[in-house]
Amino acid sequence: MKFGSVFNPRGVLEINYKISSMDAYQNVLYTGDEKGTLYRYQLQPDQAMIIQANQAQSKSLTKSRIDQIKVFPQANSNLLVLSDQTLFFVEEKTLKGDQISKEKVSLFALNEFSKINQFEIVIVTKKKEGFILQYNQKAGKFECLRERFLLPDIPVTIAFIGNLFYFGISKKNYSVINLDDKQLQVANLIMDIGNNPYLKATDKDEILIITTNNIGIFIGKDGQMKQKSTIQIQNKSIQIITIFKQYLIVLFDNLIQVFNLLDSKPMSDIQLQSSAKCITQTSNHLFYGSSTEIIYLYQTPPEQQIQDLLKQGRVEDALQVFQQYNQNSDASKNQQLEQLKLDCGWALIRQMQFQNSLNYILQTNFEPRDFICLFPDYYYAVEKLESVNPNPSQNTISLIINKYVQEYNKGDPKKSQELKVQARDFLIEILEKKRAGLTTAQYAYSMKDKLTLLTSSQIYNQNQWHAIPCEQLLELIDFALIKAYLEALQLPKLKSFLSCNQIYCLSMYAELQAIFQNNKAIEQQQGILARFYESFNKIDLSLEVWRTIGGDSLNQQVQQEACEETTRILKQNPDKNRIFKFILWVLKKQFKTGIQIFYISESIISPDQMLKFLDEQEMEQDLKRKLKEKYLEVLVLEKQTEEERFHTQLAYSYIDSLFNIYPKDMQPFQIDMKKNQIASEIYQSLKKFLKNPNSKYNSSSILEKKVKDSWMIGEVILLYGREKRHEEALSQLLNLGYYDWAEKYCCEYTDNLLTKLFKKYKELYFFLEGKQKERPTDQQTFLAFNQVKITINNFMKKYATHSQLNALEVLEMIPENWILADQGEDDGLFQFLNSVISHTLHQKRSTKAAFHLSDMDLLNVECLNASTKQANVRITSEKKCAVCSRSIGEKVFVVYPNAVIAHHTCIKSNTVCPQTDKDFEKYFKM
Repeated sequence: MKFGSVFNPRGVLEINYKISSMDAYQNVLYTGDEKGTLYRYQLQPDQAMIIQANQAQSKSLTKSRIDQIKVFPQANSNLLVLSDQTLFFVEEKTLKGDQISKEKVSLFALNEFSKINQFEIVIVTKKKEGFILQYNQKAGKFECLRERFLLPDIPVTIAFIGNLFYFGISKKNYSVINLDDKQLQVANLIMDIGNNPYLKATDKDEILIITTNNIGIFIGKDGQMKQKSTIQIQNKSIQIITIFKQYLIVLFDNLIQVFNLLDSKPMSDIQLQSSAKCITQTSNHLFYGSSTEIIYLYQTPPEQQIQDLLKQGRVEDALQVFQQYNQNSDASKNQQLEQLKLDCGWALIRQMQFQNSLNYILQTNFEPRDFICLFPDYYYAVEKLESVNPNPSQNTISLIINKYVQEYNKGDPKKSQELKVQARDFLIEILEKKRAGLTTAQYAYSMKDKLTLLTSSQIYNQNQWHAIPCEQLLELIDFALIKAYLEALQLPKLKSFLSCNQIYCLSMYAELQAIFQNNKAIEQQQGILARFYESFNKIDLSLEVWRTIGGDSLNQQVQQEACEETTRILKQNPDKNRIFKFILWVLKKQFKTGIQIFYISESIISPDQMLKFLDEQEMEQDLKRKLKEKYLEVLVLEKQTEEERFHTQLAYSYIDSLFNIYPKDMQPFQIDMKKNQIASEIYQSLKKFLKNPNSKYNSSSILEKKVKDSWMIGEVILLYGREKRHEEALSQLLNLGYYDWAEKYCCEYTDNLLTKLFKKYKELYFFLEGKQKERPTDQQTFLAFNQVKITINNFMKKYATHSQLNALEVLEMIPENWILADQGEDDGLFQFLNSVISHTLHQKRSTKAAFHLSDMDLLNVECLNASTKQANVRITSEKKCAVCSRSIGEKVFVVYPNAVIAHHTCIKSNTVCPQTDKDFEKYFKM
């Protein structure tokens, strides 16, 4: 018996003749031998001895071999027997036979799918002729149908389907004749006949043709190939092809091949003990005949086939058997298929095919405890498993591997160790995938829910687990994974696992800590130890390890990692004392990384506490200043604190940093920010901060205590403006000769500053004029005086009509001795007067026009109001309500300004017309 075979042979009757042909129908089996004798056997389907040997009947028809037997179901199960080129019609009970045709017959075939459901046969004679006989049941004899047709040669194989006669001629081709066509012409099929020609009808419109290289193809009545997979048979001489249920069975001399007719897939090969010549079947039984016995091929139940195949590790074949016996697609099939895939995975484990096993197992909702049980070293304690499984499997991976190696590798210890490594990697991947599934969003809400998972039905591993909460299952998985990662030295995976996941085996900390501390690989990978402590909520231990790593290592990359991890942990586990204890070394090593701690909530560390901490630490003054400045930036610019003192401190910090680079007493022309990038960046930050309207610094304090009398002229002027000390700002700008700057300053503020600036220009003019008179030869005074005259001239032309300049006050301030147009009409005073007069006249006209337009608009409104008040409505019996359309009658009514009338009880508003929706209250207000 071959494991996984669809059919298995069992000898049921020894015989003393050589079988040449065979056929069966219902409970009767017929055989023919080489000497022309026909035998009849009674079948006993429900008994072990399926043939009643002692009741066999026999009848000699000819002296030559019986070539062909066909039971004739439509004629009371009588037989057609071909022997010695003679075709007999044999009575099934007495085995008496009458010759049907006197011609010599080479081949005959039944019409297996007749249109009219009558018994028809096609006969090929030795004269290369063919003709059709139909059995007349009333007359009890055969009658000739249609005229005869000629064949090019005597065929080696024929098939008769409906109105089509197929035949194959050796070393030539396959052909077909349409028997309904009066011409009866031969049509060649485009098929090579090959070395083993054979035709077999498989359906009413389908025929199997064996062609070159022993490939079987399916064609339809139209001669076109079917959209169906081909079959590949052995390169041997075909004895016969038959169909049994959904199977296509090919008989060779010493071999039977079984194919699934639905998908053309090979099911099994059955090697025969002795030569076979013929095969037949009833509706439920299959027989073939050898030289010494009749053999019954009993069908193996599909469940047994699957189990046999699994034992051999032939999982694809097992799945194929399942699919062939389960063509429906319901929920139960899906459940059975999932169970089978899990069983396939376990079968492959026994074959040490771990990667293939993984492919099947991951398609199922498998129970991970089945796999953890195989590795006793990877679960926390036996009772952890026994609490949910009273009898866990005693099989371990070591026992399974040892048995396999003993059987296939002669106990080779090297091979055993290699397989154990593969098995461990297999376990890791299995648990990783299961964990990923359990921790997805769909399980996030059900950690306490009990899970019932799929367990293998294989004999060697039939655990019966109780349902377990998801959280408890993850606890077992996490512990096993951590131990397996350590043992396998898969440190990158362990690092990622500890970094990216919530760990569920926190209660197992003590045992895992001992394993970590005793692992030599971890000594070289202290970052993993730090992550282990963090994962198990030992935060301070983790931070201690990171401090040691970052402090001792000279590797910049290692330092960077230690600093980033320390900062991250402190932000995720905010505690004031912990932060003050562990952040200092980070700030010293990696300034940009450490300052992330400044974003911590003020409820954890107040600004005053942080600033005091930074002040009290022993570090370089430059670093201390930078840290305080950065903290103030975060506090003021990002957290946007409202406290003025921190805004002021930030400005102080910027200014002090700049004065450290460029001392306060330097002259502005000595400063070149382009030559110092750091100073330039600080200066830009200061200017941006001071100009920010949301900044809440104390401008007076900054001005008086820091920037006054320094090279920061722009900041001084800005702060003067913020304090509204415009006189001082303008005085300083004029003293420095920054006339354009002074004018721009005046335009940026209100308070009529351009008028005040003109006054200062006038004072400066008289001062320089007097100074020039005293020292007429002083070139510097001369140049300064000319510059002031030009500035005043341009000022009067430029700002004559500006909103910040009071033209009348300026006119009063103009000295009488100033010439109206010294150089012509382009002089400032002339242009000033011209612009002022023109602008004043324009304003006067605009005001007058506006007055008249307003007066006209008022008159229009008064006219409309008066007209509206004069509106009258005449109430008659024909007047109807605008809402209900009924007569007004004697009811109280409402009259709207547009003469619309409505009952008081019908309207919604006294001011909104029910007909036009016009709101008269708003209308008259407008």
